[in-house]
Amino acid sequence: MEKVLHHNNWGLDTNPKGELTVGNFSTVDLAKEYGTPLHVLNELRLEETARKFRENIRTVYAGKTSVHYAFKCNSIPAVIRILRSAGLKAEVMSEFELDLALHMGYEGEEIIVNGPCKTDSFLHKCLDKEVRLIIVDSLDELQGLNQICVAEGRDADILLRINPDYIPKGMNSGSATGSRKGCAFGLDLKGGEVSICVNLLKEMKHIHFHGFHFHIGTGIRDPRDYSRALRCLAQLCSIARTAGLAIRIVDIGGGFASMTTRELTNGELLFYQGFERLPSGVKHDKYPTFEDFAREISNTILHYFPMDELPELLYEPGRCIVSPNQFLLLTVHRVKERPGVRKWLITDGGLGTVTLPTFYEYHEVLLCNDAFRPRTEKVTIIGPVCFASDIVYRNKLMPRIYPEEVLAVMDSGAYFTSMESSFGFPRPAIVSVNRSSHYLIRRAEHFKDMICRDFFSNQISEEVHHEICGH
Repeated sequence: MEKVLHHNNWGLDTNPKGELTVGNFSTVDLAKEYGTPLHVLNELRLEETARKFRENIRTVYAGKTSVHYAFKCNSIPAVIRILRSAGLKAEVMSEFELDLALHMGYEGEEIIVNGPCKTDSFLHKCLDKEVRLIIVDSLDELQGLNQICVAEGRDADILLRINPDYIPKGMNSGSATGSRKGCAFGLDLKGGEVSICVNLLKEMKHIHFHGFHFHIGTGIRDPRDYSRALRCLAQLCSIARTAGLAIRIVDIGGGFASMTTRELTNGELLFYQGFERLPSGVKHDKYPTFEDFAREISNTILHYFPMDELPELLYEPGRCIVSPNQFLLLTVHRVKERPGVRKWLITDGGLGTVTLPTFYEYHEVLLCNDAFRPRTEKVTIIGPVCFASDIVYRNKLMPRIYPEEVLAVMDSGAYFTSMESSFGFPRPAIVSVNRSSHYLIRRAEHFKDMICRDFFSNQISEEVHHEICGH
């Protein structure tokens, strides 16, 4: 592990005081002005990352391409606004996310719908809003969608989600969405479900098949994992062509890693959670680029389709775009040490409130007020909740830290805000930073926000509810 980390891996700099800066602003000053915990979005770098992804996958493939951002990864409206301006379309998995996409200005034709639990009401809404594609996850879902379409005389365009029974090397079981044994997602190719669905489609006049969808996991760092999973296209092409169905679209899914963080393997999780052995971090000297992934996937598709029949390639990135462009500021309020036992840094945000992904992922933690202070001791960073497992990291190599100093948990753009909770504390603010300004894109929760859904008696008046909630 490096004694001093290179903060420019995240697009950060330092000022003459040695403080970490984003844009032209000190992270210490941001923490003082807005309070902590505080998520900080690097909006210019976010837009640049999104445009770079879109351009790379477009330039290396001879056919048509489309990029749909996975809303589940980070559904902050200001984040979505930036990604939409960069040309990314929408991939949603719930009625909330569909409503949010429409609210943010997406048209139905720019939206694809995923997820294993699409209720009838959700499917009705998808048809009402004329989404581009519904990605069918199961035989039961296909039959249910067909019943709705027949009853209402409506049509639906679909992809079939495939479970290819492929697990990238080193991926922990909780992330392996292409595992036949470990994950319920998708149609079981080995069990014959794809053939059954394709045969049913021949009789479904209102359901229009366009192709196949894959998603094999998250945090994927080796482009070859996609080409290995896509080997099943040979069998899928045969099944579709035998049934007289044309494959016009292949959806690659997402899962592309953020290269400045990583998920822990099954073995690492066991040793970390069982024996408190925090594994090593991320080597920043060499890792694949967006172009490397795009070229590997494009070459694989060319192996299965002639040039005049190239399908449109859909991508569903999330983590690789938003993760490295947002970070979380925490203030160390207490330092507690028991000689010969352990040193704790007690912060205002932990696993119970804002840092749930640190349970299963390695994220770097930087000292904001002295970026070059060497790392000399192992500490356990904890949160504010009266809960023994409210731990950001155990045995993390850090500089010597003092009360009131500010830490930055890097790569908080993916799933941190999606998974945050009000565990005894209000959810934090989010501030966006560019070169010339910084401004709130989400204020911190107030007490009224936290209780506005609650009724204190069965006779609460509208006036009282309005006083509490403001609406």
